[in-house]
Amino acid sequence: MNRFFTSSLVAAFGLVAVGCGGGGDGAASGEAPATEQPAATEAPAASLSVPDWMSVDEAGKTVTLEIIAGKDDSNNRWNFNGYSRGNGTIVVPAGYNVVINFRNDDPNIAHSIGVDSGTGNFPATFQNPEPVFVGAISANATSMQEGTQPGASESISFMADAAGDYSLICYIPAHAATGMWINFKVSADGAVGFASS
Repeated sequence: MNRFFTSSLVAAFGLVAVGCGGGGDGAASGEAPATEQPAATEAPAASLSVPDWMSVDEAGKTVTLEIIAGKDDSNNRWNFNGYSRGNGTIVVPAGYNVVINFRNDDPNIAHSIGVDSGTGNFPATFQNPEPVFVGAISANATSMQEGTQPGASESISFMADAAGDYSLICYIPAHAATGMWINFKVSADGAVGFASS
C-alpha cells in the first residue's frame, strides 16, 4: 500500500472520528485527533506502582485490571483510564493470568480492547486482528456496530505466557491510529504495576 493512500485513509478516518467521537478537544475545535504516534516507551521497574484499578494476587498468579474506555475527555475520549498515545505502561509478570474488566464510558461511540504485538504506528483499519495471547481481545473488536457500546461492559481473560513489549489497543477503525493505545509489557523478572510517562 503506498504512502499517499495510507495517509489519505488515515485522514479520512480522522474526519469520520470528528463526527463520531465524544466531546473532547478534537470535537470541540472541529479538528480530528492528531495521528502522529510517539515511539513506545519502556517503563523502568523502579517507577511502577499498583493503582486502584489494578489488583495483584501473587498466590493465584492473577492480575485483574479495571479498564475504562473514554474515562475522560482526553484524546477525544479515545483513551484507556485517561491514558493514550503510549503515555502509560501496564506491566504484568510472565505466567500470570490477566483478567480485564472493560467498560465503555464514551457516551458516543463503541470501543474495543485487545493486546496487540505492535507498539505504535498502527494502521487505520485491522483485518481479522489476532491478539498476542489467546482470549486477549474483546468481542467484535473491529465493529462500530457490534463492539463494546457506550455504557456496556465486557470481561476478557488470558494467560500472559510470553515476556515482551506489546500494546493494549482499541481495534475500532482509526482509534489506535489516532492514539487509543497504551503500552502493555509482560515482564520476565516478575515486575508488576503501572507507570505513566
